Amino acid sequence: MPVITNPYRFAVVTEFDSMYESFNPLTTINKQHFVEWFSGSSLPSYWTTTLVSGTVSMSDSVDGGIKLSTSGVNQKATIHFNDKKQYAHDGSVLLSVFKFDSTQASTIQSIGFTDNNKSDGARTSGANSAGFSDVVNQGTIYVDHGDGSGAVINTNSGVTADTNWHVGKITLDGSSLITQIDGVAIGSTITTDIPTARLQPIAHIDSGVTKNLHINYMECYNT
Repeated sequence: MPVITNPYRFAVVTEFDSMYESFNPLTTINKQHFVEWFSGSSLPSYWTTTLVSGTVSMSDSVDGGIKLSTSGVNQKATIHFNDKKQYAHDGSVLLSVFKFDSTQASTIQSIGFTDNNKSDGARTSGANSAGFSDVVNQGTIYVDHGDGSGAVINTNSGVTADTNWHVGKITLDGSSLITQIDGVAIGSTITTDIPTARLQPIAHIDSGVTKNLHINYMECYNT
C-alpha cells in the first residue's frame, strides 16, 4: 500500500514558524491604545480596585462616569490595572476627563500613571509616577512625579483647582513630563524625578470627609 503524505505539511510548518518568529519579545512595549468611557452599570473587570473603606461606583447621572468616594476619616479608593504595566515611561500619553469634588483641605484626588497599585495611589513614596492632583486641596493643581528612587515630588502648577469638568493630559518622552489642563500646559516642563519604568493608569482619592472624584473618560497610548 502506498504511503500517503501531506503535501501541505511543510508549508504549514514554515508559515507557523514565520508567524512565530515575527512576534515581538514579551519585553517589548507595543503601540497599546486603551480607551475607557466609564459607562454601564459597573466597572469593567480589567480594572482593579484597592479600597480602605472607600467605595468605587458608577455615577447615576448623564455622563457621570465613575465615582471614587469617601465618607469618613482615613478612607481611600483607588482604581488601577493590577500591575499590568503596558505604557512606556519614555513614550506615552494619558488623557482623562475628570471633576474634583472640592477644594477642602483634608482631601487628595489624583489621576495619572504609576508603577504601583498601593492604597496611596501614584503618590506612594518610591513609585515611578506622572500625574496631576490637588494634593491636600490647597487651592491649586499639582503635578506629581517620581523616578522610583524616593518620595514622589508635588510641583505646584499655579493653576487654580475647582469643581468643574476638565480634560487632563500627561505626556512622557523619557526626558520630560508635560501636563496639560484643557489644552494648556500647567507649570513648566519637568525634566527631573520622572518615571524610569513601565507604567499603568491609576486614579485615587484619600479623604477624611464625604467626597467624590468623578471621571467619565480615560485614554492611554504608547507613542
